[in-house]
Amino acid sequence: MESVQNQIKKIRKHYWLYKRERNIRDTFSHFFHKEATGGILLFFATIIALVLANFPQIFNLNAIWEKELSISIGDFVQRMSLRDWINDGLMMIFFFVVSLEIKREIMVGELSSLKKSSLPIAAAIGGMIMPALIYYAFNINSPETMRGWGIPTATDIAFAIGVLSILGKRVHVSLKIFLTALAIADDLGAILVIAIFYPTHAIHFDMLFIVATVMAIILVLNSLQIRHTILYCITGVVLWFLVLQSGIHATVSGILLTLLIPTRTRISGTKFYAHTNFLIRKFRKNYTENKSILANQECLDVINAMRSEIAKASSPMQKFESALHGFALYFIMPVFALANAGVVINFGEFNIFSEVSLGIMCGLIIGKPVGIFLFSYIMIKSGMSKFSDGMNYKLLLNAGIFAGIGFTMSMFVSNLAFTHQVYTDAAKITIFISSLIAGLLGVAVILTLGKRKKN
Repeated sequence: MESVQNQIKKIRKHYWLYKRERNIRDTFSHFFHKEATGGILLFFATIIALVLANFPQIFNLNAIWEKELSISIGDFVQRMSLRDWINDGLMMIFFFVVSLEIKREIMVGELSSLKKSSLPIAAAIGGMIMPALIYYAFNINSPETMRGWGIPTATDIAFAIGVLSILGKRVHVSLKIFLTALAIADDLGAILVIAIFYPTHAIHFDMLFIVATVMAIILVLNSLQIRHTILYCITGVVLWFLVLQSGIHATVSGILLTLLIPTRTRISGTKFYAHTNFLIRKFRKNYTENKSILANQECLDVINAMRSEIAKASSPMQKFESALHGFALYFIMPVFALANAGVVINFGEFNIFSEVSLGIMCGLIIGKPVGIFLFSYIMIKSGMSKFSDGMNYKLLLNAGIFAGIGFTMSMFVSNLAFTHQVYTDAAKITIFISSLIAGLLGVAVILTLGKRKKN
């Protein structure tokens, strides 16, 4: 017979594990619903852009994006079209937020250990290599279109989760978690592809040297515990301008800024717990029901002290991600879609069987699921990875199909890949069609599996 003390220890251990798992699931659920709402908003923005582009008599939205906007500070003047400000400016913030999410996942999330990260990372690599090879095979004899190999390699997490959210409880939670981890790893790959393979013009190494110098200065300030939010905002603007002039795409500055954002808090969890406990006891001692808090100076002092403790327990990375995630999801992505998805669909000129269209469509619809499934299968069979609880090969294949929804990142790469607008437009139309097919296929598979389970 086990002693009562050992039984109590076991109960406490199981309760702690249950609470930990529940907290993780609650956090993921909050993230999932936020992304799902953003994906639905992105879908409607895309439809609006397409309708207005093909019916300009309703409203000429394209004329707005082509208007020039200049910002001047002293002798410095930066002139770009509104569309370029969105693609080079707002998208820098988007990439910054995405990079912060990747950084968090690497530190404490689904990519925080080799055991957790090996399978989604391998799946993401397979889901990028296979579509790129398929696109390359279709365009091997066309040097003008070969640069578009990066287009079908990206997955749009917001769109994919937006589609999954429509199905509600029919979607297994393990599929949601795996697809999210896969898409985050995929985002990291897409960022590297854009930074390395899609420069905007000749590389100016003198500008890159200044970028490195600025980053080194900020890292020194970090080591001195100087962590004011305004410092990183100013640094972000400076890095954006320098990278814009360097020849590397300006959005890469968002990734570089992420590397500088401190992740440590100014106070440990133990100290935070002790300090806040003391303040709560002090508040309880001074609070009376018949006296308003506004008239109780002791209580107000406690509230201000608690605000200070909370600020110390929040890292700069956490503050930026919390402040900007909604802005990126609910504003930047829909605005990007409005500015870039408005393609005139002329079926007389559009050829679905062109090298560009076939490469993108087969890359997203076939290459993504095949690459993800094949690389994951190899990792599992070799013993280097294993499925998390609830995952299986059917759900893995389903995740691969949904990963073929490659809207935002694919659109972004198509703007960088081609010099001729006709190829860019063809790519964007194909991305939309392919993402729609991938989404419908994923939904069909889930509904079919659901019916089989009931039978």
